[in-house]
Amino acid sequence: MSKDFFQIDKKEILSKFGNLADKHAERADSYNPSHSRTTTNPSGYFILDRIRALYHWVIEEIKIDLRREYINNDDKYKKAFGELENYARNKIRAQNDGTMYLRVNNKLTFRGDKKQYRDELVQSRNKQISVVKNIVDELNAFLRNEEPEDENKPILNDMSLKRTYKEHSASEIADIILQEVPGDYLLEISKHNFINFNNKMYILMNKYNITAADTKEILNKIQESFIPQESENESETDNSESETTEV
Repeated sequence: MSKDFFQIDKKEILSKFGNLADKHAERADSYNPSHSRTTTNPSGYFILDRIRALYHWVIEEIKIDLRREYINNDDKYKKAFGELENYARNKIRAQNDGTMYLRVNNKLTFRGDKKQYRDELVQSRNKQISVVKNIVDELNAFLRNEEPEDENKPILNDMSLKRTYKEHSASEIADIILQEVPGDYLLEISKHNFINFNNKMYILMNKYNITAADTKEILNKIQESFIPQESENESETDNSESETTEV
């Protein structure tokens, strides 16, 4: 009996990913897919974003096969590809308490922990392959309209909504932070510990339809305000000393 839906060739995808993993095997934390965002001190959101990028990588790899499947029907091709992309964009979710997570095929749940990310996707090739295998199984289930259900709200990324944070004034954002961010997190940032504060802010700003990219911009400005700046006098002194040395 013929099937009326496209299915990803799991063996082919795992072979391609195995080759990709081999290229980066010598580097401690080198896997950095093009759809993910980079940061030297990743928050929970950005770690989850790296995992979500694997979904987009698989989708890009099957793009030609999908085109062949619907070679005589552009609308079906565009619909299938667009729905896959949208499904992947919505993979990062938030529980009622604000905890972010990404669940792979209802078998493995990532919560933005760097150690878990390294254990599952950096240090063990077999575990890497297992994660990708489950991603392919999940996407194939989605193509059959049998994807795992998840009733929690997705964390919207910056590609899926228009930028809206400029509709909120700085004082409004400050009020939101003071009202909804735990006091302990605010005390932590005074000690340059931003992890809990940043994770809470991604959840909170999403609630007000502020995208992840705009939230990052806000967080960068907040962090900059806690970094001591050199005074102009110090800067001028340094320049003078430098010029004297060069002479």
